[in-house]
Amino acid sequence: MKLVRPRLAVALVLVFAGGTAPARADIFGPIGLVSAGSLGGEGLQQAEYAHDSVICSDGSYLVFDGAVGGVSGIWRVNLATRAIQQVAGGDALLPSVSAEGRYVSFTSNQSEAELAEDTRGLDDEPPASASAGPPGPENVYVRDMERQPGEAEAFTVASAVDGGDEPLSYSGAGTELGSVAAAGSAISADGQEVAFVTTAPSNLAGPETPALQVAVRRVAARETILVSGEYDPASGQTSDRPVWAGGTGAVYGDRSKFPQRDPEYSKWIEQRPPGASISADGTTVAWMGVNVGLQAPTLSGEAPLTEYTEPLWRRISGPETSTERVTGGSDPSNPDCLGSGQTVLPEHPSPSDPCAGPFATHPEESEPANGDSGIWSARGEAKGTAGDFVPRLSRNGYTVAFLSRAEPLGLGEFFSQQREKGEPADIYVADMEPGLTRDGALTTLTRIGAPDIAEADEINEFALSESGQQVAFTTRRTEFRLAFPALVSAAAAEPGLQELFYVDLTDGTLTRVTRGYDGEPAEQPHGRKPREQEDAYFEQPTAGTSSPSFADEGALLAFSSTASNLVPGDGNGPPTVGSGIGQRDGSDAFVVDRESPVALATPQAVSPPPPGPDLAPVWALGVTALSRPDGSVVLYVRVPGPGTLATSALSQIVVHPATKKHARRGHASKGHTAGASVVSRTVASEHQAVGAPEGELLTIVLRPQKQYAGLTETAHGLSSAVTVSFQAPGHAPLTQTLQVSFARPVPKPHTRPAKASRHKSSRHGRRGR
Repeated sequence: MKLVRPRLAVALVLVFAGGTAPARADIFGPIGLVSAGSLGGEGLQQAEYAHDSVICSDGSYLVFDGAVGGVSGIWRVNLATRAIQQVAGGDALLPSVSAEGRYVSFTSNQSEAELAEDTRGLDDEPPASASAGPPGPENVYVRDMERQPGEAEAFTVASAVDGGDEPLSYSGAGTELGSVAAAGSAISADGQEVAFVTTAPSNLAGPETPALQVAVRRVAARETILVSGEYDPASGQTSDRPVWAGGTGAVYGDRSKFPQRDPEYSKWIEQRPPGASISADGTTVAWMGVNVGLQAPTLSGEAPLTEYTEPLWRRISGPETSTERVTGGSDPSNPDCLGSGQTVLPEHPSPSDPCAGPFATHPEESEPANGDSGIWSARGEAKGTAGDFVPRLSRNGYTVAFLSRAEPLGLGEFFSQQREKGEPADIYVADMEPGLTRDGALTTLTRIGAPDIAEADEINEFALSESGQQVAFTTRRTEFRLAFPALVSAAAAEPGLQELFYVDLTDGTLTRVTRGYDGEPAEQPHGRKPREQEDAYFEQPTAGTSSPSFADEGALLAFSSTASNLVPGDGNGPPTVGSGIGQRDGSDAFVVDRESPVALATPQAVSPPPPGPDLAPVWALGVTALSRPDGSVVLYVRVPGPGTLATSALSQIVVHPATKKHARRGHASKGHTAGASVVSRTVASEHQAVGAPEGELLTIVLRPQKQYAGLTETAHGLSSAVTVSFQAPGHAPLTQTLQVSFARPVPKPHTRPAKASRHKSSRHGRRGR
């Protein structure tokens, strides 16, 4: 197993997918495996599985829930030393982490005392007790990683009564419901504010406070505040009355399906619990709301359904605000709407209507019973569909990223109109600074196209950087329709696993991040692709990448993935193939660095320097190529000094579905063009160490791999883009790319001269008379 440090400076050649490329694009270094390291000073070992990975914002620690050495719980990895420590044992799930990695919030059904006894020490000392008591209600905790598990305040309950330290009490909850905190976004940067949602009736805001309320715990002050109070139209403020109507509270989520220990990965994503996000500065909270008409202003004649959903937003620190709508079907805060006197939206609202929001959300439709209503369908069969419905916030809380299944206004009949579960989710960013209309505040990052996986697969999970300028998301979608952000990576030939994409709003680019260590698509064991299916993962649609998170102002990206080819030597790949991945799905936690682009200086004309013995040699790479008749290509490479030289040849190969096995054996497809596709393949590569301190001229012979050798015996040979990369300590990487052709002439078959053939035929004809 090979471990890759997360901050390696390796440049990659970026292939642009048609059109005019932007002036800048994001480039990512090698992917590093980080759910592996030293436990208690022993040798390296790899986690059996790692879910919900989250990196602290300074990039020093990564936290995940999973199993290490056969022990489940939440774990923290020091990215500098690779030391692994257990944060909490037992069934602890859904971690979030403070900026420096000291504080970790999570959800567990154990008490503080049970957590202390069931958690290993900071140096992997065995837990005080190996036996767990009967499970209690779920509660939210904060772990201080500077204290041993048994020390006072090592574990602090965050879902606690206001002014006290005891956990909330719950009624009618059995043993599995209580309170829950979202993974990756529930704790502030200083670790002193935690957002959570109650999943059972409690004493949060008095006896029998209804379930599904949003609250924030201010740990040091021992203060618990209700965030999701009812909106008071008379005062224009959010009251301290909990929200409850139609059998539900303030927050979207199915509280009857809390995830179990060691979840099956594909089921885990589809059974996401309710949650809320808090900004890094602790000032702002966001959640996916239901009973929206009770929580925020609507048009005076509107009566949204109980299940109507929208992302909601509230500042709880100065300047405090009442609950506000992030986006949706109407915009009563628009000054032009206020002056229009309009009380309800028409049956078919227009984008030019000042009272209309950005989406068609069907707020008052009661039929069909399972129809969509709002941004994220909350009715009937729509519940439980895959995707992360908890909004994310920037550092100051004013930028909100969210997913929406609602149809944007003005697109006519373009969308599928599959109302039972809404449209496949797309991702958006909204600006909550005062003075903006909801339409003017919205930035659309993806938009579905044709009804297939390549253009319309849902956006599944996502993250927002603290600056609000970078967004990461996961999807099986391979084609993106928008010009902003523009896809600058080569599109995958066909959909596969969930892949990780990175949006940089500063330069308007969209980059595919995940890839195999040889540049191939991310893969894991899977069944044979049926002829009628678009991809090979039709039985594992949520496998692949999940839970992205940012560090270092968006320059470092962490994520989990079940893919087994992201790094060499990954030793815990998914053990099963076919329907269902199983509990031990082989997921790992990874990090990848965004490389800073090199600014090119404006060309200048200067006279050459005078010759002299003390001038330093030019640090440059020179490459020329020669195609040889045996089908090989010779590269003559001049390197400036000692280092490592790598060469690879990338070719575009036409593949037809009916002849794929022939193409893999190196035979060109003849007579078949319908349904043909073009795929990129590395057909040859070489690696070589260079030791000469003064540099040298190297001769490298590239020969196509055996399965592609047959493609050299064509009229024009096998055209390839050869990339030569040179790396040396203390110097920036050098790279050159040039076009070559692997060509091997095919000898013509020997034939008799035409004249002789005619004479022979004539003579035989006379004899036959």
